[in-house]
Amino acid sequence: MKTEDTVARAALSARDIRLSLAAVLISDFGVGVLFGFQPPLIAFLLERAGHSNFMIGMVVSIGTLAVILLGPLYPSMLTRIGMRRSLVGGILLAVLLILAMPLYTGAPAWLVSRFLSGVGLGLAWIASEIWLNRLATDANRSIVMGLYATVFALGVFAGPLLLELTGTEGLAPFVVGALAVAVSVVPLMLVRHAPAAEPEHASSRGLLRVMATAPVVMLAALTAGLVESADLSLLPLFGLKYGLSETAALRLVSVFLVGNVILQLPIGHLADRYGRRNILSVCAVISTVGPLLLPLALGHASPWLWPVLFVWGGTMYSFYTQGIALIGDTYPSHELPTANTAFVMVYCAGGMLGPGLGGIAMDLWHADGFVLLVASAALVLALGIGLETLRRRTARAA
Repeated sequence: MKTEDTVARAALSARDIRLSLAAVLISDFGVGVLFGFQPPLIAFLLERAGHSNFMIGMVVSIGTLAVILLGPLYPSMLTRIGMRRSLVGGILLAVLLILAMPLYTGAPAWLVSRFLSGVGLGLAWIASEIWLNRLATDANRSIVMGLYATVFALGVFAGPLLLELTGTEGLAPFVVGALAVAVSVVPLMLVRHAPAAEPEHASSRGLLRVMATAPVVMLAALTAGLVESADLSLLPLFGLKYGLSETAALRLVSVFLVGNVILQLPIGHLADRYGRRNILSVCAVISTVGPLLLPLALGHASPWLWPVLFVWGGTMYSFYTQGIALIGDTYPSHELPTANTAFVMVYCAGGMLGPGLGGIAMDLWHADGFVLLVASAALVLALGIGLETLRRRTARAA
């Protein structure tokens, strides 16, 4: 990592670092609970009220649009507000908006609420990743980001379970959900040392500059967002078109997500040991081959279906975790707000493109259009890493 972060970490005891990491990870678990809890609750309530699927989709997804639109403002907000206050304030804003939702029901009011919630959660999202990158070292950065992804995914899994306990009627789901998320920020308030907010002059031009500085890292973000959103939206439909029942088709997504959760720590360990770009390249190749095996496995009832989905899910999600680790390797500390914001914006843009492109591909080439899209996206990333490696070797030899 860069010199200023090394000096800052040296001033902290090992215990301070562990407590700080634990506090950020607990808050990320809380945000994960919100991501797993709120969208299905909104979908159920709006569907019950007779709103169209289009409107439901708009309400659920508008938070992502907020992150993209507000992205150019985030770096300066982070440096002015500070890491701790950005993280705590962003989450608490989302909590207050959850509590307000029963007071102002209906799709128009919830569109505004979800947009503002997206603004706050986007700020908290980027602040948490910068915080973790500053605490991590070159020797453990990938495993720290793997742990971050694992904890967040566990929170997402816990969200629907919490909704099962509260039900979808009355105030209970809103109050219990808000309290569960609010509790997760308490450890952050007890941390004695938070990363300093370093001055940075950020602008849209700055975002474009950092994107151009590390194109492969940004390509990893775009691919992660595109493939992940396409998988979550269209993998069940892909299964239905291959003759699976609805239950079996939904199970495809479950196995895919289990791979996301379980494999991030092992992949992070390998990346710290053998190089992040090397492991990212291997994951991109596996994620190119994995989806191409699905039609064969489904068509012949192969026992390899679940292992293929499991490994593909884990390697695909590493595009994001190792991309964030590479952000910490590539940029000095004072540029992390802009670089991390650019990465998240590109990831969100990919997330908005994925379902639409996947749907077009399936319209053109039936069910197999889905696997062609996600495999091609991973292949482009693998080729991008290969070309960058070749360019670096050529530059060193010159």
